[in-house]
Amino acid sequence: MFRADRTQKVGEEIFKKFNIMGTPTVMILDSDGSAVDWHVGYGPPPERFHEKINKSYRGVETFKFYADQYAKDPKNLDVVFRLARKYGDRYDQDKATALYNEVLAIDPDGTKGALDYDKTRVSYTEYAEFQIASLSLYSANGNPGGFASFIRKYRHGDLVKSAYQQLAFFYSRSSATDTVQKIYEEAVREYPDDINILGAYVEYITNSKQNIDRGIEVAQKILDIQKYRKDPRHVGALAKLYALKGDKSKADSVYGKGFIDDQLSSLRRSLIDYAAFWAGQNMNTESALAMAEMSVRMNPDNLFLLRQAAGVCSKLNRMDRALELFGPKYVDENITDANKLSSYASFWANEEKNLESALVAARKVVELSPANASYWGVLATVHQKLKNFDEAIIAGEKAVEVADGNRKAFYKNRLDSIKQARQADGVQPKEAK
Repeated sequence: MFRADRTQKVGEEIFKKFNIMGTPTVMILDSDGSAVDWHVGYGPPPERFHEKINKSYRGVETFKFYADQYAKDPKNLDVVFRLARKYGDRYDQDKATALYNEVLAIDPDGTKGALDYDKTRVSYTEYAEFQIASLSLYSANGNPGGFASFIRKYRHGDLVKSAYQQLAFFYSRSSATDTVQKIYEEAVREYPDDINILGAYVEYITNSKQNIDRGIEVAQKILDIQKYRKDPRHVGALAKLYALKGDKSKADSVYGKGFIDDQLSSLRRSLIDYAAFWAGQNMNTESALAMAEMSVRMNPDNLFLLRQAAGVCSKLNRMDRALELFGPKYVDENITDANKLSSYASFWANEEKNLESALVAARKVVELSPANASYWGVLATVHQKLKNFDEAIIAGEKAVEVADGNRKAFYKNRLDSIKQARQADGVQPKEAK
């Protein structure tokens, strides 16, 4: 195995010898140095890519196989078509185009061979015409005429959609002309929910600085399609159009502080979700800890993030760091905030760790808000986890007392569970001792 590096003379020679147009390209050679097969690009999973390489080593569906078959029978439609695709994969325009034209000559009506493309079945002939047009579009001269003819001929289908998409990207940086405008409007009319086409149209309008209002309409359509998962690039594209129109206030409303606050909030949530997931799997632990801490650094006053990050540290047996993030110091800093103290006490009661500090917080909570049944419930839970059953029952009874009608039954059930836990633990009430 040899890795060709273009910064070295031998690497550059290999690139030229095998006409390598794109990287990564894996070339598989015979003992005499001739090409057996090739694979351009890479896509996960690695197992699938590995299987493709293994097939080539076994001589299955390789370039060499089809080239040998072509030499024996140059009119075999299937062989010609597959050999054309092999050259197309290498971006070898001349050889691929010549072979695709042979496909058209062998089967001009498209009745002798077909393949699955996306969700439909298309003839070798239609696919060959599409590829000829695509290769011409991306040639040095960049000729879009082939796709225009292809669309007029076939009108509908997955390949037509792909043709519109490629034309849309090709024209996205072009100057404004009536012809280009017409093609975009045709594409949008035919595929009104295709974000690739709509996005290219927005880029075209932005670059040409023509029909700004239409661009705003299309850009907004993209965001409407995306609903709650708006791609920041498309939000920025809409803001750019408003700026071109001179409406900077509107640009700010869609792409200003509110936008970035939402993005940061989403990022923080993604980081902590990632950390919690891997902490639960006990894998990628260093990464999980780093992401948990990063989320807190981004918003150190966020109670949810503090609880989640402390939970990650606790699961990974990093109690030192958990207490630094969400420990006794937090109680001291929020000693008059009943909601924060209650959340703190509840969290550590569920973790069954740091319970003495949780008890301090829970006691302070009921002192601050003695009429809140939920807070008495938290105090009861902390006492129960500490096996202070008598104190837990007193707090549980207080929760029942102050609870409103709809919640009394809930706290009564909680109280019963505490009494059952005391009995199961073999602890006798103090007055019975």
